[in-house]
Amino acid sequence: MAAAPPAGYSRLQIRLHWAVVALVVLQYALHDGVASAFDRGMEAGALTLSAPAVGHFVAGSAIFLLAAWRLLLRQERGAPAPPAEDPPWQRGLARSTHAAMYALMLGLPVTGGVAWAMASEGASTAHEVMRALLLLAIVLHVAGAIYGQVVQKTGAIDRMRRPVD
Repeated sequence: MAAAPPAGYSRLQIRLHWAVVALVVLQYALHDGVASAFDRGMEAGALTLSAPAVGHFVAGSAIFLLAAWRLLLRQERGAPAPPAEDPPWQRGLARSTHAAMYALMLGLPVTGGVAWAMASEGASTAHEVMRALLLLAIVLHVAGAIYGQVVQKTGAIDRMRRPVD
């Protein structure tokens, strides 16, 4: 990790962030079709791959890989320090929310893959719980960014729009 925090995110970090956002939106859009296919397959005793299921699997795998890449870049390059105006509780919430999002972006593809490959209701249930938790973390993340940008005027959203290479 860099000795001092960088002044901002790199172009690559920003591109990876928005690529993951697009893939997560796609995952939520594909969810109902995949969940229905899983339920039908469990009732029939055989899971079969449909186009939405394959798309969901590919997008989930891509999210896993991109999230891992983002973590490696964060370890190597670092991340900008939170705005100085942020009170300690806000910094802690932001740190916890980021940690939760990364854990969930790495864990969801695993539980989804296990659910499908092993026809596991338990893994499917874990996947659904994690899906809800990721949505909650995303709402907190977006609300925090908007609060920083609009209320605190810290440029929180600009940090993910303007690279500092």
